[in-house]
Amino acid sequence: MQTEDKKKQQMWAVASIDREALQLLAARLERAVDTLQRLSAGTATQPAGTRSAWPEMIRKSRFIVERTRQESRAPPSAEAIDDLDRLAMLLWKLTPRHRQLLWARACRVRWAELCRRQRRSRTTLARDHRLALMALAMAEREAGSS
Repeated sequence: MQTEDKKKQQMWAVASIDREALQLLAARLERAVDTLQRLSAGTATQPAGTRSAWPEMIRKSRFIVERTRQESRAPPSAEAIDDLDRLAMLLWKLTPRHRQLLWARACRVRWAELCRRQRRSRTTLARDHRLALMALAMAEREAGSS
């Protein structure tokens, strides 16, 4: 009896999630990807392949060609980092397939590439993406209520 009530509550909760809420959640995921890319990466946090073997004094020299420098973007705000943390924790409550699909779409991986990688049709992936967004919205709702 309790399981039936729980299933009905879940069905009503899913039905109450509208399309705009899912689009906002997808936009939040894209902002989380942007935030993660803008976080400063020191030599201790970079992968081994991206660090330089040159001594610091040579790399910081005034003789560096100006065109080789990359323009740094503004660091993310504290609110953006907090939202990234919240979304990262919520993503772990999803299945690996849903988590990978949401993160790939937030990174703007094309549907054609996802179809090739996962060997599924575009329609199936779009449905799974929508279901993954709903699962993420449900996980956020559960985390907010507790």
